[in-house]
Amino acid sequence: MPVLTPEARRFIEAEAERRIGWGSQAITAGQARLHHALAANDSVAVQQATTGVREGLLQLESGTSALRAIESGTPPRQLALAWFRNQLAVPAAEPQMVMGDGPWGLSWYHLTTMAFLVAALVGALLIQYARMRRIGRLVERLTPAAPGAAPGPAPTVEGKPDAEAPAKAGVTPPAKADAAPSGAKKPWSGKLRVAAIFRETPNVKTFRLMNPEGGDIPFTYEPGQFVTFSAEIDGKPVRRSYTIASSPCQRSSVEISVKREEQGAESRYLHDQVAVGDFLQVSGPTGAFTFTGKEAGSIVLIAGGIGITPMMCVTRCLTDRSFPGDIFFLYGARTAEDFVFREELDYLEKRHANLHVTATMGSASDSTWLGAQGPVSKAFIEHAVPDIARRRVHICGPPPMMEAVKASLLELGVAKDKIKTEAFGPAQGRVPPGPAPAATEPPAPAPAGTPSGPEDTALPTATAQVEFATSGKTAPLAPDQTVLEAAEAIGVEIDYSCRVGTCGTCVVPLKSGTVTMEVEEGLPPEEKAKGIILACQAKSVGNLVVEA
Repeated sequence: MPVLTPEARRFIEAEAERRIGWGSQAITAGQARLHHALAANDSVAVQQATTGVREGLLQLESGTSALRAIESGTPPRQLALAWFRNQLAVPAAEPQMVMGDGPWGLSWYHLTTMAFLVAALVGALLIQYARMRRIGRLVERLTPAAPGAAPGPAPTVEGKPDAEAPAKAGVTPPAKADAAPSGAKKPWSGKLRVAAIFRETPNVKTFRLMNPEGGDIPFTYEPGQFVTFSAEIDGKPVRRSYTIASSPCQRSSVEISVKREEQGAESRYLHDQVAVGDFLQVSGPTGAFTFTGKEAGSIVLIAGGIGITPMMCVTRCLTDRSFPGDIFFLYGARTAEDFVFREELDYLEKRHANLHVTATMGSASDSTWLGAQGPVSKAFIEHAVPDIARRRVHICGPPPMMEAVKASLLELGVAKDKIKTEAFGPAQGRVPPGPAPAATEPPAPAPAGTPSGPEDTALPTATAQVEFATSGKTAPLAPDQTVLEAAEAIGVEIDYSCRVGTCGTCVVPLKSGTVTMEVEEGLPPEEKAKGIILACQAKSVGNLVVEA
């Protein structure tokens, strides 16, 4: 309005006067029609006359508003707001919101609010960027550097003649500088809360552990892996590993089943002192004794005693995922009373046609047991599993039982590379002089957590040395001494569990030298091809350089 030209102003004035005239005539004519309609009592005519009066009134208001706008120079938008307030009976004394006074047709209030929100968004993005940079720096500090190419001869690994090895004559190429071994990843470590305790047999209890903060457990695991428990019992540190018995499909909790051993410090502690609500120090998961269903089309699980725990984990996982292949579950126990998870296996076998459970008891003291008796023999296996020679077999139980079963499987034509075993019983290997080792336990359901056996009074004469590149230390290495034992002698920490070469916990990169390993079941071929070794098995008569 303030910038209208005189011609435009005159045009609006003329149009406004015309509307005022039309409006006055329409009101007058409508009143006349309305008078006649009321006299004739004609409701239709009354409605038509009322409409004419209303149209005339609108024309009159339109012209009058235009003249007022020209006279006062008020923008039409403000006139419209005033008209709406009048129609809605809003008091004129209330403050008016002036819109359109700022750039782009927006009010200054809107512009200020938008500027504040944009500033807040930019600030939040800057804070997030700073946090991510800080996290990146912490990860760089906590992550060990990838092993680089070391001078000297390329590292090689020599295994047993029948060991799995993708390279010629058991010799593997060195690890690439940018290839960090998967075994170098640190397992999760923290506390879990005991949510429930179940008695399975007179001497076996199951402990259900959950995240103290709620939600899912803070790690994932594969069927057959184990976790390690650390505790201080009678003033002595004790570390013990137990295979996970629950299915990895159940993410809200994790369960272990423990047999109470009279000479087992950790098992007695769990059975006698741990209660619901207590917190346990746990690390893991670790272990290569796994089966997810992708490795083979069928699986034979042979367990003895409390060695049933990894087999239950595999069975629960496969049935949860509706594994289509056959699952042959063979189990041996001393008595029917010692048959762990008997009711659950019966239930699962009824629900899953591909699960075949066959058990044998060492003695028939329980009159309710009508099944097979005796050990898990060659005849027992041949009767329970058809075409055993073409199947993959996992074994877990007391060492004598596993050796006997393995010999029977070989006689039945099962290839050695299809037979997988889990370490069971006390850890093996000599402990060098030095600080007292952690307490140990007799045979139990999972790899032992600490070394046991007689302690030597003196180390054998060393003919070589091993350099630990990360720690910057060097130790003498005798021909019959493992890299793990040499590391323990000088205080270099290498994580371990079973010490028999099956759990895969003590894997370290070999940068230079040649080693032999008597057992390497815990070392996947792809890691061996990268120059990774098992510290608990690696021995050498020459100098070595390892990342530890």
